[in-house]
Amino acid sequence: MEDFAPHTYTPVYPGPNTDLLEAQAKVCTGPHQTRPLGINPSDSPQPELILETILKSVSDGLPETETASAAQMGAFFAAMTLRAYFPKSTQWSPAEAAAFRKYQSALTEHLPPEIQYLMNPDDGYAPRNPTEAVVVNALEKILRAKHLSYIETREMCEAILSDAVHPALKGAALIGQRMNRETYQEVRGYLDAFFGPEAVQPIEVASLTHFGQPYDGATRYFRPTLFVAAVRAALGEASLLHSVDAMPPKNGVTEEAILKALGANTRLSLAQTASLITNASVGFGYVSQREYCPAAYDLRELRVHIKKRPPWAATEKAQQFFSARETNYMVLGYYHIGYEKPLLQLAWERGFDAAVAVKGEEGTSHYALRLGKPSTHDRMAVNYSQGFRRVDDLREDFAVDIDPASYGFNYARSPRPEVVTAEAYAALGMAALSGEKGHIYDRILLNTAMVDSLLGICPEPEEALARTRFVMDDGSALKHLRAYIAESHRCC
Repeated sequence: MEDFAPHTYTPVYPGPNTDLLEAQAKVCTGPHQTRPLGINPSDSPQPELILETILKSVSDGLPETETASAAQMGAFFAAMTLRAYFPKSTQWSPAEAAAFRKYQSALTEHLPPEIQYLMNPDDGYAPRNPTEAVVVNALEKILRAKHLSYIETREMCEAILSDAVHPALKGAALIGQRMNRETYQEVRGYLDAFFGPEAVQPIEVASLTHFGQPYDGATRYFRPTLFVAAVRAALGEASLLHSVDAMPPKNGVTEEAILKALGANTRLSLAQTASLITNASVGFGYVSQREYCPAAYDLRELRVHIKKRPPWAATEKAQQFFSARETNYMVLGYYHIGYEKPLLQLAWERGFDAAVAVKGEEGTSHYALRLGKPSTHDRMAVNYSQGFRRVDDLREDFAVDIDPASYGFNYARSPRPEVVTAEAYAALGMAALSGEKGHIYDRILLNTAMVDSLLGICPEPEEALARTRFVMDDGSALKHLRAYIAESHRCC
């Protein structure tokens, strides 16, 4: 068994074990989505195999590349404990109960104390330092299907960002809260732990739009946000983008990867990013999580080991870094229904003048070029958009499906690029801003115009489309993108 230091833990994990990852995919989920192990004898993996794998891992009976990591075990045992509070259909199967009876004495003898605690919270656990105690105190509630306050969540998340908490406890806390379905106060806590409202800085622009996309990137559809930002800059509308170079396990194409492919500097501080936004020849900026919250960036590998996305995968899209003099906007993408409401509420409480959440392609705010079936009261279609505008400090909400056909975009289906790489996306986007017509051009045009229309910047969609098309065709947008690439090196 790995010998952890008393106060700090290595951020490098062995494994992960693929069999345990498969089990986590089934049991580390919600009250109605969990799939018990061993329902049928032919199911894979069987619970006995999983417990045998865990015991071999702690006794050094597996190669390091096949070893179940502490974070994996933490997530798995937290899930098994929490399922006692789930509906009967997603509680332990007879095969799971039999496997635990069979290996109970071996688990008790060989598992380290932090894993023992996650199996049997009533037995308690002595934290090895004050930071770890914060997470253990939170787990006292989480493992019993209870929720945390805003302060408890923020302090727990800040502790998880450190190296002072055992990886098993980190995995358990993150999966446990995801399985418990975060409350609004917990969502706020996760958001502010990465970059709190007290850190937001005013900058010298009249208006600013924050774009929040999933950090795991695109693997199917073109990623237009960067090119939308260049077009909006040509229209006099400043934008801020934020993401990472790559986020496992999806490792899709991100804005940072496209910028790097274009030759831009992607290691800019917040101050340097602000200088680009306020530079009239550029008019937009990008900041990496590596710069604004290095501790969060360093936990990317943890996402692989806990299998399911941590709660902050949803909240990090709603980060605010700067505030403009007059008006502030936010555009958010989401996939899982239910997150749009707290994300919009966060934008409202932060004082944004308008915000829109889009159920777009791959969980982004990107509109597909074909609507498909319209939304119903119990089903949101891709392109479903909802948000608010602040009018005399009153909230005016709206919700609408964006149908591209209504604006002359007639596609039998939403096209996909033939090659999915940052280099390919960079070339496609530059070609579109150079006047090359086609589905990439249409995607940038539609996304720019619809966002500015819904935010109330240019309320009439036809007018928004016309002015967007103009700056795409006259080279203005391309000029702003090229200025960004050049100035990103000069501002350092």
